[in-house]
Amino acid sequence: MASHPINAERRRQGKTPATHIWLWGQGKRPTLDSFYEKFGLKGAIISAVDLLKGIAKLADMQSIDVEGATGTLSTNFVGKANACLDALAQGRDFVYLHLEAPDECGHQKDLQCKMQAIEKVDMVVGIIWQRLKALGEDYTICVTADHFTPLSIGTHTRDAVPFVIYRSNKEQSLGIQFNEKDAQRGIYMPSGMELMDFLIKGDSA
Repeated sequence: MASHPINAERRRQGKTPATHIWLWGQGKRPTLDSFYEKFGLKGAIISAVDLLKGIAKLADMQSIDVEGATGTLSTNFVGKANACLDALAQGRDFVYLHLEAPDECGHQKDLQCKMQAIEKVDMVVGIIWQRLKALGEDYTICVTADHFTPLSIGTHTRDAVPFVIYRSNKEQSLGIQFNEKDAQRGIYMPSGMELMDFLIKGDSA
Protein backbone atom coordinates (compact mmCIF):
# COMPACT_ATOMS: atom_id res chain seq x y z
CA MET A 1 0.00 0.00 0.00
CA ALA A 2 2.88 2.35 0.73
CA SER A 3 3.88 2.37 -2.95
CA HIS A 4 0.33 2.53 -4.33
CA PRO A 5 -0.24 5.38 -6.87
CA ILE A 6 -2.95 6.87 -4.63
CA ASN A 7 -0.45 7.18 -1.78
CA ALA A 8 2.15 8.61 -4.13
CA GLU A 9 -0.37 11.29 -5.08
CA ARG A 10 -1.28 11.90 -1.42
CA ARG A 11 2.40 12.44 -0.58
CA ARG A 12 2.73 14.81 -3.53
CA GLN A 13 -0.18 16.82 -2.08
CA GLY A 14 1.39 16.82 1.36
CA LYS A 15 -1.21 14.41 2.76
CA THR A 16 -0.63 11.42 5.03
CA PRO A 17 -0.48 8.14 3.09
CA ALA A 18 -2.94 5.34 3.84
CA THR A 19 -0.78 2.36 4.74
CA HIS A 20 -2.97 0.22 7.01
CA ILE A 21 -6.43 -1.30 7.00
CA TRP A 22 -8.26 -1.31 10.34
CA LEU A 23 -11.09 -3.84 10.46
CA TRP A 24 -13.60 -2.77 13.11
CA GLY A 25 -17.09 -3.93 14.00
CA GLN A 26 -17.01 -7.00 11.80
CA GLY A 27 -19.45 -9.78 12.59
CA LYS A 28 -22.53 -11.63 11.50
CA ARG A 29 -25.92 -10.03 10.98
CA PRO A 30 -27.98 -10.84 14.10
CA THR A 31 -31.57 -12.00 13.88
CA LEU A 32 -34.07 -9.91 15.82
CA ASP A 33 -37.79 -10.41 16.25
CA SER A 34 -40.04 -7.90 14.57
CA PHE A 35 -40.98 -5.32 17.20
CA TYR A 36 -44.53 -5.22 15.87
CA GLU A 37 -44.91 -9.00 15.88
CA LYS A 38 -43.48 -9.24 19.40
CA PHE A 39 -45.43 -6.43 21.05
CA GLY A 40 -48.20 -5.54 18.61
CA LEU A 41 -46.96 -1.94 18.47
CA LYS A 42 -45.60 0.18 15.64
CA GLY A 43 -42.18 1.28 16.86
CA ALA A 44 -39.58 3.87 15.94
CA ILE A 45 -36.05 4.73 17.03
CA ILE A 46 -34.50 8.19 17.09
CA SER A 47 -30.72 8.11 17.43
CA ALA A 48 -27.53 9.52 15.95
CA VAL A 49 -25.73 6.22 16.61
CA ASP A 50 -25.38 3.73 13.75
CA LEU A 51 -25.74 0.75 16.11
CA LEU A 52 -29.23 1.89 17.11
CA LYS A 53 -30.16 2.62 13.50
CA GLY A 54 -29.13 -0.94 12.67
CA ILE A 55 -31.25 -2.34 15.49
CA ALA A 56 -34.21 -0.39 14.14
CA LYS A 57 -33.71 -1.93 10.72
CA LEU A 58 -33.33 -5.47 12.06
CA ALA A 59 -36.43 -5.14 14.27
CA ASP A 60 -38.56 -3.63 11.51
CA MET A 61 -38.81 -0.32 13.35
CA GLN A 62 -38.77 3.09 11.73
CA SER A 63 -35.40 4.85 12.04
CA ILE A 64 -35.96 8.62 12.23
CA ASP A 65 -33.16 11.00 11.33
CA VAL A 66 -33.07 14.42 13.00
CA GLU A 67 -31.19 17.34 11.48
CA GLY A 68 -28.32 18.34 13.73
CA ALA A 69 -28.28 15.06 15.67
CA THR A 70 -24.67 14.28 16.57
CA GLY A 71 -24.71 11.95 19.57
CA THR A 72 -22.73 14.53 21.58
CA LEU A 73 -23.50 17.56 23.75
CA SER A 74 -23.91 19.57 20.54
CA THR A 75 -26.81 17.42 19.35
CA ASN A 76 -30.21 18.86 18.49
CA PHE A 77 -31.97 17.97 21.75
CA VAL A 78 -35.15 19.94 21.03
CA GLY A 79 -35.30 18.54 17.51
CA LYS A 80 -35.14 15.01 18.90
CA ALA A 81 -37.94 15.73 21.37
CA ASN A 82 -40.11 17.18 18.61
CA ALA A 83 -39.33 14.26 16.30
CA CYS A 84 -40.49 11.87 19.04
CA LEU A 85 -43.76 13.74 19.46
CA ASP A 86 -44.26 13.95 15.68
CA ALA A 87 -43.75 10.19 15.35
CA LEU A 88 -46.39 9.54 18.00
CA ALA A 89 -48.78 12.00 16.34
CA GLN A 90 -48.25 10.24 13.02
CA GLY A 91 -49.32 6.85 14.35
CA ARG A 92 -46.28 5.31 16.01
CA ASP A 93 -47.22 3.54 19.25
CA PHE A 94 -43.72 3.38 20.74
CA VAL A 95 -40.70 5.63 20.25
CA TYR A 96 -37.24 4.84 21.59
CA LEU A 97 -35.46 8.19 21.92
CA HIS A 98 -31.73 7.73 22.38
CA LEU A 99 -29.55 10.51 23.84
CA GLU A 100 -25.86 9.62 23.69
CA ALA A 101 -24.36 12.80 25.16
CA PRO A 102 -24.06 11.69 28.84
CA ASP A 103 -22.16 8.58 27.71
CA GLU A 104 -19.78 10.56 25.50
CA CYS A 105 -19.08 13.02 28.33
CA GLY A 106 -18.39 10.06 30.61
CA HIS A 107 -15.83 8.71 28.14
CA GLN A 108 -14.16 12.14 28.17
CA LYS A 109 -14.12 12.15 32.01
CA ASP A 110 -15.60 15.64 31.78
CA LEU A 111 -17.76 16.45 34.82
CA GLN A 112 -19.17 19.74 33.53
CA CYS A 113 -19.99 18.18 30.18
CA LYS A 114 -21.83 15.29 31.82
CA MET A 115 -23.79 17.59 34.12
CA GLN A 116 -24.88 19.66 31.14
CA ALA A 117 -25.82 16.52 29.21
CA ILE A 118 -28.00 15.25 32.07
CA GLU A 119 -29.69 18.66 32.30
CA LYS A 120 -30.42 18.45 28.56
CA VAL A 121 -31.96 15.00 29.07
CA ASP A 122 -34.19 16.49 31.78
CA MET A 123 -35.22 19.20 29.33
CA VAL A 124 -36.12 16.66 26.63
CA VAL A 125 -38.18 14.58 29.04
CA GLY A 126 -39.93 17.76 30.18
CA ILE A 127 -40.83 18.79 26.63
CA ILE A 128 -42.28 15.37 25.84
CA TRP A 129 -44.13 15.07 29.16
CA GLN A 130 -45.74 18.50 28.90
CA ARG A 131 -46.92 17.92 25.32
CA LEU A 132 -48.31 14.45 26.02
CA LYS A 133 -50.01 15.69 29.17
CA ALA A 134 -51.70 18.47 27.20
CA LEU A 135 -53.18 15.94 24.75
CA GLY A 136 -55.25 14.35 27.53
CA GLU A 137 -54.62 10.78 26.35
CA ASP A 138 -53.05 7.91 28.28
CA TYR A 139 -49.30 7.53 27.83
CA THR A 140 -46.26 5.91 29.42
CA ILE A 141 -42.75 7.32 29.70
CA CYS A 142 -39.68 5.36 30.73
CA VAL A 143 -36.34 7.05 31.44
CA THR A 144 -33.29 4.83 31.79
CA ALA A 145 -29.77 4.16 30.50
CA ASP A 146 -28.13 1.23 28.77
CA HIS A 147 -25.07 1.28 31.07
CA PHE A 148 -22.98 3.37 33.42
CA THR A 149 -19.97 5.32 32.11
CA PRO A 150 -18.32 6.59 35.30
CA LEU A 151 -16.08 9.64 35.03
CA SER A 152 -13.52 7.91 37.25
CA ILE A 153 -12.67 5.29 34.61
CA GLY A 154 -14.14 6.73 31.41
CA THR A 155 -15.58 3.46 30.16
CA HIS A 156 -18.65 1.25 30.54
CA THR A 157 -19.39 -0.84 33.62
CA ARG A 158 -21.85 -3.65 34.31
CA ASP A 159 -23.62 -1.93 37.23
CA ALA A 160 -27.41 -2.08 37.27
CA VAL A 161 -28.80 1.17 35.87
CA PRO A 162 -31.68 3.18 37.38
CA PHE A 163 -34.98 3.49 35.59
CA VAL A 164 -38.26 5.25 36.18
CA ILE A 165 -41.62 4.48 34.57
CA TYR A 166 -44.49 6.95 34.61
CA ARG A 167 -48.00 5.93 33.54
CA SER A 168 -50.49 8.76 33.18
CA ASN A 169 -53.42 6.51 34.05
CA LYS A 170 -51.79 5.02 37.14
CA GLU A 171 -49.89 7.66 39.08
CA GLN A 172 -48.01 6.27 42.03
CA SER A 173 -44.72 6.84 43.81
CA LEU A 174 -42.29 4.60 45.65
CA GLY A 175 -41.20 7.64 47.64
CA ILE A 176 -37.72 7.79 46.17
CA GLN A 177 -35.81 10.21 43.98
CA PHE A 178 -34.61 9.29 40.50
CA ASN A 179 -30.90 8.85 41.12
CA GLU A 180 -28.46 5.97 41.28
CA LYS A 181 -28.44 5.68 45.08
CA ASP A 182 -32.19 5.85 45.74
CA ALA A 183 -33.03 3.69 42.72
CA GLN A 184 -31.31 0.80 44.48
CA ARG A 185 -34.29 0.74 46.85
CA GLY A 186 -36.76 0.40 43.97
CA ILE A 187 -37.72 -2.49 41.72
CA TYR A 188 -34.81 -4.57 40.40
CA MET A 189 -34.99 -6.28 37.02
CA PRO A 190 -32.03 -8.45 36.04
CA SER A 191 -32.48 -8.04 32.27
CA GLY A 192 -33.58 -5.45 29.78
CA MET A 193 -36.06 -7.93 28.31
CA GLU A 194 -37.97 -7.99 31.60
CA LEU A 195 -38.04 -4.21 31.67
CA MET A 196 -39.45 -4.02 28.13
CA ASP A 197 -42.15 -6.54 28.96
CA PHE A 198 -43.07 -4.65 32.13
CA LEU A 199 -43.00 -1.30 30.33
CA ILE A 200 -45.29 -2.39 27.52
CA LYS A 201 -47.46 -5.03 29.16
CA GLY A 202 -47.61 -3.47 32.61
CA ASP A 203 -48.62 -5.53 35.62
CA SER A 204 -49.61 -8.43 33.35
CA ALA A 205 -45.98 -8.94 32.23
